[in-house]
Amino acid sequence: MSTRFEIRPAQASDSAALMELIHQTPQEGKVHLNFERYPDFFHATHVTTTEPDVWIMIDHKNTKLAGSFSIGKREVYVAGQKRSTRYGNDLRIHKDYQGGRTLLRMFKKYRELMQDEWMQTVILEENKASINSVGSGRLGLPTYYQAGQFLTHMVDLPKKQHSVTHHSIRRASDNDRDTMQAFFDLHASGKEFYPCYDFSKIGSACPYYRGMKLSDFFLAYEDDLLVGISGVWDQKAFKQTRFVAYQGSMKILRYLNNLNSKLFGGLQLPRAGSLSNYLSLHSILCKENSVAIFTDLLRYILNSYQETQYEALIFGFDKRDPLHQACQGLKGHQLVSNHYLASYGADPAEDFDKSRLFYLEPCRL
Repeated sequence: MSTRFEIRPAQASDSAALMELIHQTPQEGKVHLNFERYPDFFHATHVTTTEPDVWIMIDHKNTKLAGSFSIGKREVYVAGQKRSTRYGNDLRIHKDYQGGRTLLRMFKKYRELMQDEWMQTVILEENKASINSVGSGRLGLPTYYQAGQFLTHMVDLPKKQHSVTHHSIRRASDNDRDTMQAFFDLHASGKEFYPCYDFSKIGSACPYYRGMKLSDFFLAYEDDLLVGISGVWDQKAFKQTRFVAYQGSMKILRYLNNLNSKLFGGLQLPRAGSLSNYLSLHSILCKENSVAIFTDLLRYILNSYQETQYEALIFGFDKRDPLHQACQGLKGHQLVSNHYLASYGADPAEDFDKSRLFYLEPCRL
């Protein structure tokens, strides 16, 4: 590589430049979205991975951040066992360097780092530019093996009440930590890539659990037996979603949607340039992946936050997961993403059962 360009590990002092790079590179689609990281880029990085590994490419001639990528690690369940697994995100190329050799330079470094490892990554299905780039087959890029699709729900926090009739549900307290950990350890490995949790660290200074509170977990019981868990997480203090622009027909559809929502209820699409105000639902785990248990948890949580300032509840599942049935009758929007396993070798999914459902946390992507 010429001395003009340098690829090196990101440092704390690079935070402002990385946040500006995000500002310059929104996610494309009918709705242009930006996943921002104010006030510090690395706060969200530590929530996404427990072992961050962020790299940046500097153009010394123009004193400019040309691109970035992250391939940090977090512990997830693979084939029923805990495995430290890389997650690829924040692949960003400044608009002045798109179409050149920047991507190839960065992936040359990526290959040096990865060796025989593989990584997960998620790309919005409408983000054709990113999908075409990683799927181009150009020299130096790994093969992106599609490993299913992920459906994210943005559910309106409506004013109407939802009754809960089948399960007793309450908020968690400190006395529930051991019971929650035991339930998690028993059931979480049932889905591929379920993130591993240590409930003793919730509420601590551990950056992987930044802003998370045990009292924001909801527990479902059958008699005295814990049968379901789900947590709520407000991440706006370090991670934001901005609706940058609406493209094509979405400019008109947004107004029609908002008019319909005012008349009949439903999720409002914010004006271009504004930030969304939502809560993330996470750590969704139900005995035998029961739709009935999750339906009661979801309705209870919607009731709990219906009179707050929040506009929506965000969560998602493998597109094949029956838990989507719990959203029937709820107003909102959906986003489809492609889930990939990227490798310079064979398809990593050959090592485990592809028929098993996978699980991702939208708030950790």
